[in-house]
Amino acid sequence: MIHWLYPGNMVTNCRLVKSLFMDAETGSKDKGGYGMEFTIWIVYMIIMNVVHTLTVVIPVSDPMWQVGLSLYSQVGANILCIYIFRKYLYHKNEMRLISKKGLKCCVWATVIGIGVCFGHRIFFLLFIGFAEQSLRDVGEVVLTNGAMFSATVPGILYVALLAPVTEELILRGIIFPVARQKRGNLYAIIISSIFFGLIHMNGIQFISAMFAGVIIGYAIILTDNVYIGIIIHAVNNSFSLFNDNVLNDKVWGMYSGGGFIQIAIGIIILIVGILMLRWETGRGKRYS
Repeated sequence: MIHWLYPGNMVTNCRLVKSLFMDAETGSKDKGGYGMEFTIWIVYMIIMNVVHTLTVVIPVSDPMWQVGLSLYSQVGANILCIYIFRKYLYHKNEMRLISKKGLKCCVWATVIGIGVCFGHRIFFLLFIGFAEQSLRDVGEVVLTNGAMFSATVPGILYVALLAPVTEELILRGIIFPVARQKRGNLYAIIISSIFFGLIHMNGIQFISAMFAGVIIGYAIILTDNVYIGIIIHAVNNSFSLFNDNVLNDKVWGMYSGGGFIQIAIGIIILIVGILMLRWETGRGKRYS
């Protein structure tokens, strides 16, 4: 506390405190309003619903491809929203991925993605009844057709690449920095995670997506790079797809007691990945 009062430190720290309440682009004072992040979200949801409504009226004989059309319409809505709010897109990305340290961070982001994939299933076990009801609300037909579509080439492309890239660019590439600029890191992580949960459209996935969103947001804070978030999201989706469609969860079939061992391993992997990412980024300091 005494060091804070030294003349040089006091000037520096006063400037730092002042900067917390200044708009990074315009230099104007932040009056404490919650505005643009919610405006972007509302516009995004309007676009999503309009596009979805338009796809519903398109005649598609096969229900599986109807699901596929709906999912790809979401990608189109994502791209349109990214274009509309492109001036807010996170351009900083101070950590270069094509570098020795950047590539190491990509490796640990991959590890985190695998940890999230297995670790988030703890919510399905903690809230079994709620999870079952959430899936019933979605409907067995929709779930079955969705699973069938995800096994096709367009489905794999959507799950492993298109959805992670476009969703992250909106949520962590646009909404996250807008919220972070207004209210700081914690608020940005929370609000972007809530929005991420909401787009998954059912109760249990809302919880698990929020969990993933918090991890992704924290990784972006550590690295100052939205592409790390894309990697985590893409790996989570890809590994889940591979585990469900190729391994059919048989890799965990030797264990009894439900998925507890699977979840425990996933949480360990997740913790290791986060700790190593912190270490690679200088224990949470920015890359420069």
